[in-house]
Amino acid sequence: MKQTMSSDPSAPNPSGDEDKKLMEQRGIIDRLDQEMLRLFNERLAAAGRIGELKRRLGLPVRDTRREAEEFRRLMGINRGGLLTNRYVVKVFAALMAAARDVQGSPAHAADGFGTPALFAVFGNPVVHSLSPVMHNAAFAATGFNGVYAAIRVKDIRLAAAGMRSLGLRGASVTLPHKETVMACLDTIDPSARRIKAVNTIVNADGELKGFNTDCAGALQALEEKVSVSGQNVAVIGAGGAARAVAYGVLSAGGTVCVFNRSREKGEALATELGAEFKPLEEFAAERFEILVNTSPVGMTPQVKQSPVPLEKLRPGMVVMDIVYTPLKTRLLLEAEAAGCVTIDGLAMFVYQGARQFELWTGLPAPVDIMRTAVEAEVTSRP
Repeated sequence: MKQTMSSDPSAPNPSGDEDKKLMEQRGIIDRLDQEMLRLFNERLAAAGRIGELKRRLGLPVRDTRREAEEFRRLMGINRGGLLTNRYVVKVFAALMAAARDVQGSPAHAADGFGTPALFAVFGNPVVHSLSPVMHNAAFAATGFNGVYAAIRVKDIRLAAAGMRSLGLRGASVTLPHKETVMACLDTIDPSARRIKAVNTIVNADGELKGFNTDCAGALQALEEKVSVSGQNVAVIGAGGAARAVAYGVLSAGGTVCVFNRSREKGEALATELGAEFKPLEEFAAERFEILVNTSPVGMTPQVKQSPVPLEKLRPGMVVMDIVYTPLKTRLLLEAEAAGCVTIDGLAMFVYQGARQFELWTGLPAPVDIMRTAVEAEVTSRP
């Protein structure tokens, strides 16, 4: 039989063997799709039976701790897999939403028609932001009907106007817009005004309200390990993150000394906060119980750098680095070797995100799930 050839010279023309292999792989996909749907329905049937049993026993149908365990298990199973973590979050969200339906435990709909609430992070660049995987995992875990995306923004004024016209419920704000966004808002929380930076916007029926959750996130990360009140804290850096950390420490009753390579910027921040300033080369661990690095020193790709040498660390100090790529910076590795208590950069990031989630939704943040989601994402990235 004469083989029909394509008239398009650029069209692929697989051989008989290649065509057979293609059909075999498609057959595998068809079979697996059927099996997955069968298993999903089997899982939902079991979830429905669990709901009935809990009602008979007088137990709450929703078990957020169990859902957090399931999420962690799925993330663990997926390590090294082809399915990226952002898609695991979507699978988890679909499973939890369907399970709540069959159990008669509806999700928190954003409005009466179930239209999802829209959220975003505004920044430039923003493609590598961990915020979408963290917040979408939180929405999935709590059943809140929301969608969060990363949006590259060059003009923050247009983005703020877009929030009003498109009805975005809330937004995160990252570099380089944390300061300039303040002129676009209707009201600003007093602590954010004092810090001179906004990283969170809440859209309350068209009124844009600005908050700074970096401060609370840093303080909560520290106070997991040590009470800040009465402690002497060294803050390395003089940018917006340094201002947020220092403000949090001062508000909690600690004292702050700003260390920075640039004297002009460091002295300006210290004077503004009523803190002390010292050049970075004069850092001496004996004076301080806590050290916080807010500078980018040690961040990928300069992973061999550290803002302070190993010999300037001492056992018992609490050392926190807000850098989370890599998760264990050289500073943290050397601090562990020196016998210090260490806090990685994900702690502050997750806690500031948890506060954002609560401002937007009014629900308690699923901190464990948010941490698990960003840890999995960080460790899976090249």
